[in-house]
Amino acid sequence: MAQRVEGNIEIQASVEKVYGYWETLENLPRFMSNVEEVRPVGQGLTHWKIKGPFGAKVEFDAQTTRNEENEAIAWNSTGGDVETSGEVRFRSQGPNSTRVEVVMNYGDPPGGRAGEAASRIVANPKLQLEQDLKNFKDIMEERATPEEVQQRPSAATLQSSLVAFLTSGAGLLILGVVGLVVLLRRRSGGAASHAGEGAGFRVILELGRKD
Repeated sequence: MAQRVEGNIEIQASVEKVYGYWETLENLPRFMSNVEEVRPVGQGLTHWKIKGPFGAKVEFDAQTTRNEENEAIAWNSTGGDVETSGEVRFRSQGPNSTRVEVVMNYGDPPGGRAGEAASRIVANPKLQLEQDLKNFKDIMEERATPEEVQQRPSAATLQSSLVAFLTSGAGLLILGVVGLVVLLRRRSGGAASHAGEGAGFRVILELGRKD
């Protein structure tokens, strides 16, 4: 099933500055942690190199379908390993405030439903977009340099590492121990409950005898 991902962020910078930085598509790898390269190859056409889950490389071409100064940029992929389209809108909120709104669409991944499930486990597009927008905000507000942002681990990398650990021997051992502890606690809680019921029953019997 195709996916639609949306995100937005408020940036304390003029719309001219924010739009101008994003409109130079070669800047995208500076704040999009899974984008290796965006290279112009023709009139409104760019070639993208993306870092996929578990070190996989994804490449595709994209055609800019809309470019309105200080307002919006949109694109569609035209060939390659993925089918994607999207739009980013820039809303001026004042002389030094801009709201950035992003919508991205992804076509069905290879492998049908199984491939889609796997891709969601190791790479959450929503989480990745939120991180990219935060990186963009930090650069625009001069809280971090592009070089500092590029040193941050990507959300996809962190998620892949977690999945890899949980499916490793050590990860499975820890999950097993946690599961055993939970099971024992439930059993001990049940035993305590039955013990309490037994004690209550004995009290009733003793009271009956006294009468």
